[in-house]
Amino acid sequence: MNVLESVSTPSWLARLELDFNVASVQGEGSTARGGLRTNLTHLHLGPLRIQKALYPEGPGLCHAIIVHPPGGIAGGDRLEVQLQSQAQSQALVTTPSAAKWYGTDLSVPATQNIEIDLKGQLEWLPQETIVFDRARVASEISVNATETGAMLGWDHLIFGRRASGETFTTGCFTQSLRVKLSQQLVWHDRLVLKGDDPLFSSPIGLRGHYAFATVWAILAEPHAWTETLLETVRTQSPQVAWTVLHPRLLVGRLLVEPLQLKGLLEQAWCTLRPIVLNRSALPPRLWAT
Repeated sequence: MNVLESVSTPSWLARLELDFNVASVQGEGSTARGGLRTNLTHLHLGPLRIQKALYPEGPGLCHAIIVHPPGGIAGGDRLEVQLQSQAQSQALVTTPSAAKWYGTDLSVPATQNIEIDLKGQLEWLPQETIVFDRARVASEISVNATETGAMLGWDHLIFGRRASGETFTTGCFTQSLRVKLSQQLVWHDRLVLKGDDPLFSSPIGLRGHYAFATVWAILAEPHAWTETLLETVRTQSPQVAWTVLHPRLLVGRLLVEPLQLKGLLEQAWCTLRPIVLNRSALPPRLWAT
């Protein structure tokens, strides 16, 4: 048995608070949009923190890298992220490696709670999540956007480690994805998958796939997802099933093999970024490592 799958250490709470806010740029001229710089203030409790705030696209856009030094989440552990995206701020949040939910014999699930208060521009683009066999997970992602908020986000899941001969035969993964626009709930997606769940093979479920992703794109008012914009996205990223759930909200689903997942998500991001954020697609250098 993998030693990582029989964790006997006490459960950990890892909490991270992020606040992206803006300040006037002094002496940097036109390198920042509107002469503003996005700053990041953050607090952490336990093993979840910001590795570094970077500005590869100029001071207006802050790239933040979240790291979890233990490398995985065991039964009973709790991860909490509270993110504030202030008006006029621009931020991209990613991670250096996959998140791993380890198998456990504990009856208490590992939990993740991500709350995003969106007033500026935000890209929430973590690396993939690998759910080990026997993992018990409860995950919640909540976005509350004002009329000025614009966002690109994704969540991609891989169940089991097929390359190591492991499938997801026991355990349970539950997830809730919610988006509120101006305090109105416009999307609430619930997922419950158990080991060897018939949904993995069902033609109305995952159709034999053990890896899939969800992408969402929120436009700031007064912009809306028109038929023309939707056709552009579908043409440039045809492998994703796109649906407009609200004039401001576009959601995409992707069912593919794990090795294809990341490339197709980046392709979708390259299509969406100029539309949603009016910014050309420049992939973070971290994604190439």
